[in-house]
Amino acid sequence: MRLGFHVSIGGGMDRALAAARQRRCQTMQVFTAAPSAWVRRKTDSEEDAAFVAGCRASDITPVFVHAPYLLNVASGDRKLWRKSVAVLAQELEIANRWDARGVVLHLGSAGDSSMDAGIRRVAKAIREARRRSEGPAKVILENCAGAGRTVGHTMAQIGRILGEVGPERIGVCVDTAHVFAAGYAIDTVQGIDEMLVEAEEAFGLDLIELIHLNDSKSALGSRVDRHEDIGKGQIGREGFGVIFTEPRLVHLPFIMETPKSLGNEAGLADDLRNLRRVRRIIPKELRPPLPAACSG
Repeated sequence: MRLGFHVSIGGGMDRALAAARQRRCQTMQVFTAAPSAWVRRKTDSEEDAAFVAGCRASDITPVFVHAPYLLNVASGDRKLWRKSVAVLAQELEIANRWDARGVVLHLGSAGDSSMDAGIRRVAKAIREARRRSEGPAKVILENCAGAGRTVGHTMAQIGRILGEVGPERIGVCVDTAHVFAAGYAIDTVQGIDEMLVEAEEAFGLDLIELIHLNDSKSALGSRVDRHEDIGKGQIGREGFGVIFTEPRLVHLPFIMETPKSLGNEAGLADDLRNLRRVRRIIPKELRPPLPAACSG
C-alpha cells in the first residue's frame, strides 16, 4: 500500500513535487494543465526530466496524470468527441515524458443516445488515442457515480469497454466515493466482496491500477458525486476500515482527492488532516511507513 494525493501543478512541476513532499506522498496524481481548459502543457524537456528525477529521488511512485474534465469520449457530438480524443492522446504523450503509469479518464456522458452507443464511442476513442501515442502510459478508466447518462458506473460497463479495446496499455481506477454512490455497499465486508467479484468477472482485478480514496457526502445508490473528508461521510471510519483490510486491494496505491479549503496553506492542512485519519484507520501491520524525513 502506498498513500498520496492529487496535487496542483500551479506554479510549475517543481512546486507540484514540493507539494507532494509536504503531504508525505508515496504516490501522486496531477493534471498536466488547468482541468477546465482544452490547451495542455507544452513540452519542456528540462523541466520534465527534473520532475522525473525528483520523483525517483523522493520515492514517489507510481505517478498518475488525470485527464481534464472537459473530455467526453462517450459523446455523440462528433466535434467534441474528436477534440476529446486528440487531448487524450496528448495527455498520454505527457504521461510518457513524466514516466507516469497512465492517464486517469472520466468516460463522459452518452447524452441523448443509448448507453450501448456511448460505450462503443468510449472504446473507439481509447483505441484511437493509443494509436496516436507511443510509449507505455496506460489509459486508466475511472468508474463514475452514475448521474444522468454517464458511462462507467458499474463494473460490468467498464468490463464491456475493456473487452472491446483489448489488454494493451489499459487499466482501471476505482473511486470509493463514486462506487458507493453508484450503489456498491463497499462499507461492508459483503458489499465490497460483491463489488470485487463483479469486477473480477467483468475484467479481472489485476487491471485495477489505483484507488481514488474519497468519502462520500452522498448516500449509497444516490448516483451523486460529492467527495467528503475521510471518515466524515457516508462510508465512514468503519467503512474505510473494511476497505483498508480487504486483501485484494491492500497492495494498490491509494490517492486522496478530498476537499480542500481555499489557499495553499489551508489545502495543505486539510490534506495532512486526512492523511492522519487514514493512517489511524489502517491497521498497524498494514500501515505504510512515512518517508524517512517525516515522522508521525
